Amino acid sequence: MDTITSLRTNSRLWLGAYLVAAFGTGWLFKTGVVPGWPGVALFAASFLLLIPLVRSVERAQAAGGCASPAMRTYNRRMIVASLTYVAVLMAGAGLAAYLAPPAPVRVVLAIIVALPVLLMVRAMALLLRDETDEYLRMRVVEQTLIATGFLLVAASLYGFLNAFDVAPRLDAYLAVPVWAVGLGIGRFFQRDSSC
Repeated sequence: MDTITSLRTNSRLWLGAYLVAAFGTGWLFKTGVVPGWPGVALFAASFLLLIPLVRSVERAQAAGGCASPAMRTYNRRMIVASLTYVAVLMAGAGLAAYLAPPAPVRVVLAIIVALPVLLMVRAMALLLRDETDEYLRMRVVEQTLIATGFLLVAASLYGFLNAFDVAPRLDAYLAVPVWAVGLGIGRFFQRDSSC
């Protein structure tokens, strides 16, 4: 097995580990198998797997000739934004649930919890501005369009299922993780597998 294939396999293993950990610990918490703060801590800790996942992807990109300084900076910004999002979400949800503050305080909490999403959007915008390689920029734009299309289709379909009372209501903040899954799908389906 050549080095590039080995590095890609390694990054896919990290991706699988991250997905299993995030969804698995979320399920353990949601079903009450690991209730309360230990469940929340376990779920939040699963997001630390983003760090080795991104590093393995960067190694594979470098071996395939598709790495750039702008992409490395973007990856760092997204890790910080993602971990901030998880931390602020957990803290905000905990404060709202356990302290039951009045409505104006809950509005402020909701705004604060949403702010890390702006960091993610900023990281994407800065990547498009800073990437000097036209081909790599085109790949990012293509992934973003696929992710946005995936989110629009998923939200519309689920919205109609919900409107026709055949699916339960879901919280709108799930749009961020669905969009992130769409980015992964976009990367998977891009024509050039060398990057």
